[in-house]
Amino acid sequence: MKQDLVITFIGSDRPGIVQDMSQRVTAHGGNWLESQMTRLAGKFAGVARVSVSEQGFEALVQDLNAIPGMTFILDAPEKVVEDLRASAFSLNIVGPDRPGILAEITSALAEQGVNLVDLTTEVGPAPMTGVLTFFAEVAILVPAETEMETVHAQLNRISDDLGVDIHSDSGEMSAP
Repeated sequence: MKQDLVITFIGSDRPGIVQDMSQRVTAHGGNWLESQMTRLAGKFAGVARVSVSEQGFEALVQDLNAIPGMTFILDAPEKVVEDLRASAFSLNIVGPDRPGILAEITSALAEQGVNLVDLTTEVGPAPMTGVLTFFAEVAILVPAETEMETVHAQLNRISDDLGVDIHSDSGEMSAP
């Protein structure tokens, strides 16, 4: 019987990190199912979900922990029952960078029971002006019992307060 293993990792970036990990998964009869990885500030970090037999599980954990220069958190997740009534949406956030943008937006979403399922952020120069700009792409799940109008109203207020544009595939929430 196969068991899922969620692997969270970080280490100094170098060629071959993913190769080291994937070869060890394969060597223990495992299958690489999904992952997200990135390079940040000279570090390479990510999370991966693999499937491995119960017999190979402990050996894979030991083998991964033997990779030099890497730190791992390994977890055998419990079965999760997804809320099939939740609605999936995407948010695109752009505006002049300042502390607190992500904190305010995520607080408003959490108050409504909205779950972030994917988040990518970056601060970089705006194309025309070069002004430091906050960019975010957010995938969310809105519970069936949550009114989208309420979510829109909160995000619209934050958009106005922070001077950022928030666009959603469920409708625009940016300040005029």
